[in-house]
Amino acid sequence: MLEPSQRESTWRNADPAMLIITLLLIGFGLLTVFSADGQQLGLTAAATKQFFFAVIGGALMLALAAFDYRFLRILASPIYIVALLLLVIVLFKGSTIGGATRWIDLGPITFQPSEVAKLAAIIALAAFATLRGQRMRGPFSFAASGILMALPAGLVFIEPDLGTALIFVAIWLGIMSVSRTRMLYLLACVIAAFPLYWVAWYGIPGHNKSLFQEYQKQRLTCFMHTDKDTFDFCANVVQARITIGQAGLTGHRLADTAIINQDSRLAVSTTDFAFAHATGNFGFIGALALFTLYLLLIWRYLRVAHLARDEFGRLIAIGAASLMLFQSFVNIGMNSGILPVVGIPLPFISAGGTPVVTLLVTQGILQSILMHRHTLSFGKA
Repeated sequence: MLEPSQRESTWRNADPAMLIITLLLIGFGLLTVFSADGQQLGLTAAATKQFFFAVIGGALMLALAAFDYRFLRILASPIYIVALLLLVIVLFKGSTIGGATRWIDLGPITFQPSEVAKLAAIIALAAFATLRGQRMRGPFSFAASGILMALPAGLVFIEPDLGTALIFVAIWLGIMSVSRTRMLYLLACVIAAFPLYWVAWYGIPGHNKSLFQEYQKQRLTCFMHTDKDTFDFCANVVQARITIGQAGLTGHRLADTAIINQDSRLAVSTTDFAFAHATGNFGFIGALALFTLYLLLIWRYLRVAHLARDEFGRLIAIGAASLMLFQSFVNIGMNSGILPVVGIPLPFISAGGTPVVTLLVTQGILQSILMHRHTLSFGKA
């Protein structure tokens, strides 16, 4: 049990810069969702819900910051198993929206298990790599780490949700690249990915049965040739480019939402294309500010990894940084028309209760890593 003086010094070790950056991103997101949702402020409005979940996430963040993160090593397996069970449940009992079964209906709100699974996977993989120690240099441990991430990624891919499935891959690559595993194994995986991708895309020679349906192929490639989009998936890509291009230096402001989203041509502007809508509102300056905030936040995450006193905390921070890097810049790339549209929301900006709560809980754990790095209240520092 920590003495009051020790508790005070523990809170003093927190990172206020990370909190300030996060609050700025949340504020940016609330304004974007408010604008994209037609400037509604009722109890059922998207911006109101986003604010409500941000408050819940903030409270959980503070609670997790005070909680010694090293206890999560003991809880890693139960957390991971529960996350897998939720992913299985959503396949059979989940709500289907837009052809994807990703949500569990809880009455007034919906819950997205894949978001929780991302954090659970980070904790589980960090705990596994820490437990194995030098044995991570062996092929068995490396393969086991891949299976650990492949299980949730596979269940998410079935929903179907290719974008989130790819996030699990990014987390695995990030954590493995700084763990004690051999870089030769990672290089072999990267090399093997190319023929596996070819088989998944074109099918096994002689059978020609692709893993992807034709509409999925067009969705992934139409950003390169929008004129050949027979399924009309890339209308949003075109409109996103137009919205960003017409924003100018300072944007159209919130009052001119109709100009940005005329005739609802920019669909899902509260989720997948929130960056384009935010740029339309705040212009190049706003887009640059948003981009800078993400860079700063990733830097603060990496700072946690640098200051962590144990491997478990360091790997959690690297996993969180990998998630933030991949998710934010892939979404910006989708909106800018330089990457395929894979349905990845923009952290803290896109509407969604489960994502914002999970991201804030993750930050609570990162703050705990900083706050408890000088204490010996549990285990080995």
